[in-house]
Amino acid sequence: MTEDTHRNWDIIFKWFGLVAVLASAWWTVHKYRGDRALELAQQAYAQQKDEEARTKDQNAFVFQHQATLYLDAAKAAATIATAIDPNAKDQKAISAKTLNDARERFAQLYWGELVIVEDRRVELAMISFQRCLLQKGINCVRVDKNEYDKPIKPDTEVEPTLQNLSLEIGACIRTALQEGRRIQFGQVKSAITTCPYD
Repeated sequence: MTEDTHRNWDIIFKWFGLVAVLASAWWTVHKYRGDRALELAQQAYAQQKDEEARTKDQNAFVFQHQATLYLDAAKAAATIATAIDPNAKDQKAISAKTLNDARERFAQLYWGELVIVEDRRVELAMISFQRCLLQKGINCVRVDKNEYDKPIKPDTEVEPTLQNLSLEIGACIRTALQEGRRIQFGQVKSAITTCPYD
């Protein structure tokens, strides 16, 4: 082998070596970018799942408090209606202390806690009950608009007494939980009391 041939082969091998080094470097960078993109995608997915879990936990927390407040409102309204409604047959079943506690709890819910979490139809039922309560259950008038600000149908109304308005609070709570939280309480065939604000 002559010196020129040797030099040519040396240059060719060096070029192949350089190309191999560059190809290796390119492959390393390409692989790193691919791995990094996959890692970032996995981190984003994990963050999304964490956020969904956090939101679910927060919703569960809010729902637990909402349900508790709803049940407190229905209980307070029923107690007040039983004790005060002039048409109530079992007024004497409620003691003065129980009535005072129920009125206090209803006021707390009406003016505070329940406002934070209540559905519009529950709000309207609470307003109707509160107005009737202020009139001592006499000549009561319910709110005349539904949750969509449309007039409620007068032919489907029951007389707005404290007891009926208390039942409507419960019916509106049931509807709010069924529709807003997708909770089913079982099949209710033609419920006696319905929420007029739907």
